[in-house]
Amino acid sequence: MVRTRTFNPETALSRAVDLFSSKGYSDTSMDDLVQATGVSRYGLYGTFGNKRELFEEALEKYAESMGRQGYLQLLEPDASIRHIQAIFDERIETMCAEGDDMGCMIAHTAVSLAPHDAEMKALLLKFMKRMAKAFEVGLESARSRGEVRPELDLKEASYFLTGAVFGMGFLARAGFPRSALEGFAKNTIDSLTD
Repeated sequence: MVRTRTFNPETALSRAVDLFSSKGYSDTSMDDLVQATGVSRYGLYGTFGNKRELFEEALEKYAESMGRQGYLQLLEPDASIRHIQAIFDERIETMCAEGDDMGCMIAHTAVSLAPHDAEMKALLLKFMKRMAKAFEVGLESARSRGEVRPELDLKEASYFLTGAVFGMGFLARAGFPRSALEGFAKNTIDSLTD
């Protein structure tokens, strides 16, 4: 007799994202995943594969949901500095709403796994390059509107913004208050426009 799935894989994956974001890959056990998702080991293995495969799917989901709409708006012809600010605002809102033990899953992975895992390093680099490219396109539009300094090197500034987004994740994870994150974001944006 064939077993039928009795859980929603998207819900389980979202709960795995939350758990990995909070504890990281190494400190999350399969028992933790079973408890957080409410899905048996058999169900997790049957749907997602092993812990590593589940983690990679969770990381992809996290990256896709990390302000995806905000980054897509940077690719529009009317992108402005306010769209860049909105990405920082959204990240702050998400990090502060999730609780003190939350940070950025990508930043956490970059520190804990990427230095020893070439596949993970390549995956993270792909995500970050995609973000940087969106920032570069948005900055080009903002410069055409006179919103950023005319001499600004857009590629370097796009890497700076990408690093700043992840830097905020480290600050949030370390317990910095919302006001500190907001000040960090303001100074980041101001450095492009002064």
